[in-house]
Amino acid sequence: MARPERRQREFLRREEEILDAALSLCACSDFESVRVDQIAERSDVGKGTVYKHFSSKDDLLFRLYMRFYRGLLEEMRARAGDRAGDPIEQLRFIFHHAFDYHVKYRDYRYVIEYVERNDFKERAEASWREDFLSLDRAFLEWGGPIIEAGMQRGDFPERRLEDVLTGVRACFSGALRMLWATDDWCVSCELDSDKIVASATEFMIMGITGGLRTGV
Repeated sequence: MARPERRQREFLRREEEILDAALSLCACSDFESVRVDQIAERSDVGKGTVYKHFSSKDDLLFRLYMRFYRGLLEEMRARAGDRAGDPIEQLRFIFHHAFDYHVKYRDYRYVIEYVERNDFKERAEASWREDFLSLDRAFLEWGGPIIEAGMQRGDFPERRLEDVLTGVRACFSGALRMLWATDDWCVSCELDSDKIVASATEFMIMGITGGLRTGV
């Protein structure tokens, strides 16, 4: 019994090493030119070993994307604290921490932008879509009750949760692109990252509360 378990641990360890190698090579603007054999060489395995773990380079990049956002969800669950508190302050903490996480793990930038492209989604395997939707539901099941609690308390106007989240996602995505942009391509990026995060966070809070109360 111990031998199969050990082999499984080694398989998973090697898989993480391949993902780490791929990330180190793809953390730059020309990541699309990176080949599977280069990833194999960086992770000190054969090209065939890479294909034992991943069906394609796109599969590998998608798995990096999922690793990033599973890590974010795990950190949120661990650090968001007691949900019995003020929903506005909980959301403010969540938004700030989510931005900080994206800045801290900036090496994932190009992978995230690639996987979120429409052409990637159009050719994605059905199982990838199911994995993505499963993770999306996990975020909703974790964060949705905070917004619903705010509605019940009268802190937020009554609206469909889906409508609220659509606005939050749009604002967060736009602010994230500003954080990741260079000065040459973003006029507002003359602001430092802390000011961008603070402005976007308060804008989202105002959108959710309808301007009822922000605490600032």
